[in-house]
Amino acid sequence: IDMVVEVMGGTTDAKDVVFSALEKGKSVVTANKALIAKDLPEIEKLLSKINSDREASVEFRYEAAVCGGIPIIRSMLTDFVGDDISMISGIINGCTNFMLTSMDQYKKSYDEALSEASALGYAEADPTLDVGGFDARSKLRILMRLAYGVEVDEEEISCRGITDLTKLDFEYAKMMGGTIKLLGVARKVDDQRVAAFVSPAYVTSDDSLFSVNGATNAVEVVSSNLQSTTYIGQGAGRFPTANSCVNDIISLAKGDKTRQTFNPPAPEKIFVNNYDSVFYVRLRYRDALGITRQCGEVCEKHGVSIHSILQNPITKRDDAAFVIITEKVPLTSVMKVTAELEGLDWCRGPAFAMPVLREDW
Repeated sequence: IDMVVEVMGGTTDAKDVVFSALEKGKSVVTANKALIAKDLPEIEKLLSKINSDREASVEFRYEAAVCGGIPIIRSMLTDFVGDDISMISGIINGCTNFMLTSMDQYKKSYDEALSEASALGYAEADPTLDVGGFDARSKLRILMRLAYGVEVDEEEISCRGITDLTKLDFEYAKMMGGTIKLLGVARKVDDQRVAAFVSPAYVTSDDSLFSVNGATNAVEVVSSNLQSTTYIGQGAGRFPTANSCVNDIISLAKGDKTRQTFNPPAPEKIFVNNYDSVFYVRLRYRDALGITRQCGEVCEKHGVSIHSILQNPITKRDDAAFVIITEKVPLTSVMKVTAELEGLDWCRGPAFAMPVLREDW
């Protein structure tokens, strides 16, 4: 046996298989993003130890772990080594992109869209990993290490899935001239700090990610030398994943070698769980006097400037809602605003907040 291919998933039995194979000098091909996201430093340390006194190195290949059939791992390892990446943003979960397309373009309910995605093989065995944003978060954590050398526990990355999105949000997005996508975004705050999040986000109609529909994935890399580079392809389903696995198997069979498995770590860089953005905040309410005034006062208290307030005609009094679009502000400030507004008598249920992808929207 020269190599072991692990596609069972999970972080328990799969870890035993992968680590045991590496310790025995067998190269490994895997599609297991959860295992890599959780145990990347441990995998890296083991590979370094195993290969320290070997002529023929033991290889660890994982192209299929991120974005299915898109060769984003290979590209991040080879195409940006002399460049400086300022932002990675992408649709990195095919199941949720398929669902959001169905809800936006075909007016399907959340449950209908999920059932169809599951039937087509786009959803994980536990769809919570998809719709909760956790699958995308694992992939983003891996891309952050490749792009910035930063180590972060994926649990620290702000993560919001699509379960709280409603038809009303798509109506407002259409009114504003765009749509909503579940995105994984990592960006440099400065030379030492990197911020990241997984969240639904408003995307304008002229954005490169706007027309990426169905189970298709897309990753945009913004860098100093290449400006904007976008990778688009099939990111969910058995065939795209299998294609990347087979490519890695054949590459190893041909004797191809990678200089480094994960790109060098950058211990001087730190992760910060806060970022600045324009935000969309949707609030359901019961009729009362002074709602607009109170919103303004709470926003002013926490340093949040309001860009505009949107409200569609009310068809059901029990489902009345309006939307606040902020200027560019920190996430922490928006969280303070929503927490305080939720405590007011007229606010019905939790507020829903999501970032706007571009500052110049």
